[in-house]
Amino acid sequence: MSKLLCTCGNTIRDNTSSLPYKAAFLKDVDCEPFSDWFVGEIQSYVTAVEQGEVHRWLLDRGYSEEYIALGLDHGNLLHDHIHGQFIALRRTAYECTACGRLHMETAKDNSFVTYTPGSAGKKGVFATKSEE
Repeated sequence: MSKLLCTCGNTIRDNTSSLPYKAAFLKDVDCEPFSDWFVGEIQSYVTAVEQGEVHRWLLDRGYSEEYIALGLDHGNLLHDHIHGQFIALRRTAYECTACGRLHMETAKDNSFVTYTPGSAGKKGVFATKSEE
């Protein structure tokens, strides 16, 4: 998504990274399975490294020979693997910087439902601890 029109008329733009009004989240029902998958995949990868079987490990998870031929280091391989799973499960939310409405992505990609804050002027729900 590059922009979303809020009910108040404000245009919410998503054309860069680290936006203070954007959040990526996992539904509660996905958190524990993702965590279990994460730990299992890390342990499995470490075992594959110790046994010299990283190539097989990647093939078993659907990576192409072209991807494997890139020769990425362990950190980048794991980043891609974990990030891919997170992307598959995550949903996106935006807070309108003008009115504070939350726009939450539904199960259908790029479809959002809007929630209005209960208190007028309440903004910054995605602020970092240092911004509160």
